[in-house]
Amino acid sequence: MRIMQGLSVSLSALRRNKLRSLLTVLGIIIGIAAVVAMVSVGGGLKYFVIAEFDRIGGATTIVLFRPGEIKSKDGKWVRNKTPERLEYQDISAISSFCPAIKNVSGIIGAGGKTVSYRGQNKSVEIEGVTPRYSEGRNWPVESGYFFEDQDLIENRMVCAIGSKVRQDVFGNVDPIGEVLRISDQRFTVVATMIEKGNKMATTNWDNRVLIPLTTMETRFTGKKNNGLLFWIQAIDIDLVDQAVAELKIALRRLHKSEEYFDFFIAQEIIKRVGSISKILQLLLAGVAGISLFVGGIGIMNIMLVSVTERTREIGLRKAVGAKGFDIRLQFLLESVLLSIIGGTIGIIISSGLALGAALAVTKFLIKDAQWPASFSINAAVAAFLVSTIIGVTFGLYPAIKASRLQPTEALRYE
Repeated sequence: MRIMQGLSVSLSALRRNKLRSLLTVLGIIIGIAAVVAMVSVGGGLKYFVIAEFDRIGGATTIVLFRPGEIKSKDGKWVRNKTPERLEYQDISAISSFCPAIKNVSGIIGAGGKTVSYRGQNKSVEIEGVTPRYSEGRNWPVESGYFFEDQDLIENRMVCAIGSKVRQDVFGNVDPIGEVLRISDQRFTVVATMIEKGNKMATTNWDNRVLIPLTTMETRFTGKKNNGLLFWIQAIDIDLVDQAVAELKIALRRLHKSEEYFDFFIAQEIIKRVGSISKILQLLLAGVAGISLFVGGIGIMNIMLVSVTERTREIGLRKAVGAKGFDIRLQFLLESVLLSIIGGTIGIIISSGLALGAALAVTKFLIKDAQWPASFSINAAVAAFLVSTIIGVTFGLYPAIKASRLQPTEALRYE
């Protein structure tokens, strides 16, 4: 009953001073909104990285490659003297030896080349790939057909082109069946790939020309030191570790040891990014939390002013029988109400701030990609609890001060 009476008196006091109450909770509103919005934006980093991996093959991706002449081993840089190299024939063997793997595709990059068609020249990036590359890199064909095993067996002079190559080189001409010159080699276009977009990639996917991997070896790179790597996908995210273990066993069978090769594991990168994201969230929350502390000081200040202004009211209430507990409760509830109101408004505003901040990051920083605005429920709940604690903490001293006033001194106060 005392709590209900205290709430009623506190609400009446806040309504009598609406503008002052609003200005008092402004610090809490800004603090809560800033904390929740910053944590939400910082949390978008992990989801952004996962989305980028999905765009190029998924979080189950494992990249197997032979490092250069220098490689890292047990935290030290050592020479990689072995003649062992990945070979095209390893793909079928790995597929047989590794049941936790669903896709293996080979990739050889040849860097920039000039392509031409009827006087139209363009600098593009060339890659030699295997038939399952389209599936493994999540890059479907728009028209035509993607490479088949026979294309690689016969080293056929065929190619698949990205959407930008199709637009810049062929214009309105249907490129399927047309001959595209790559350097001084003539390739027949058999496929156009869907537009993938640049996003956060270091190169433009749509500015690529793909040719069969064996054709790349015979026409451009040669089989030795060709930089062949395998783009691999595990069946499931929970089987990535098993897939890596199976790959190591397969490499021992095929190349005597797995130590000659390195792995790039998407799942490990995502875990590291998740840790960085948490640190970033804590830092952002800490910076924004300063405004919460300032808001708490504002509440304490205004409550002390309120105690001074209402000294006669306190004396009158004590004279008619109010206990010290009742006075403490009244002012403490008033302080907590200010914090709860500010916290609620701040959480409502924070959802809009998180969306706005994500849009700003997308437009001005990463541009071609989209930063996810993932509203953090946990941050909102935590911020609301913190605002309540601030109300109790910073309202406690003024409440105690009010409860200790003597009725006779309070009634004489002018």
